[in-house]
Amino acid sequence: MLPQKGKKIPIWKGVLIGHKIYAQTISDLLHKEYGGSGRAIKQLMLQTHATERTVKHWLSAQNGPNAVFLLRLIVSSSIIRAFVLGLIDSPLSKSWAATIDRYSIAAAREAYSIGEGNSAESKFSYDESDPINGLIHAPKNVPDIKELNERQHWFMARVASGKRCGAKEIMMIWQVSLKTARRDIGSLREARLLEYVGSCRNGRYRITRK
Repeated sequence: MLPQKGKKIPIWKGVLIGHKIYAQTISDLLHKEYGGSGRAIKQLMLQTHATERTVKHWLSAQNGPNAVFLLRLIVSSSIIRAFVLGLIDSPLSKSWAATIDRYSIAAAREAYSIGEGNSAESKFSYDESDPINGLIHAPKNVPDIKELNERQHWFMARVASGKRCGAKEIMMIWQVSLKTARRDIGSLREARLLEYVGSCRNGRYRITRK
């Protein structure tokens, strides 16, 4: 709740109290993972598409990364990602957060995939000749529907809603390898819960009719 008119806004009690501390924290974390050499600067430039001057400012704690570059660092730097996850899991964050179920998490991951799809530079390595990147060879073990993992439940729900999706979407949203995504779909097909209709390039999955 905001204070009454004329009173000061309450002081933030968590980490990153001010811009200087934010810049110093990011600098310390980047130095811990990349070091401070010219090679580190080039690597950060490549991963974030920031200029050399901008990266040098991060490493020297002169400035912290803005929102766009921070998001790129979260994706490309394991230590920055761990730091942000630590903030999310902190007691202060937990006191404000509501209960999150697996469907909310899936929705958040789907929102992330939209951002990936909007990037003109986003490229994924997958075989386009596969039926929407499905599994070529079905796995030996056929799962019971009660034993489906969260990714498979999510995929089945998307297919049932009429959305066109495949292994690429599982890989993007759930942050797993393409091999794992294909195995998920292959298990569903082997269990005859899904079927693929249409051509390799323009077909789609649908729920198997009983």
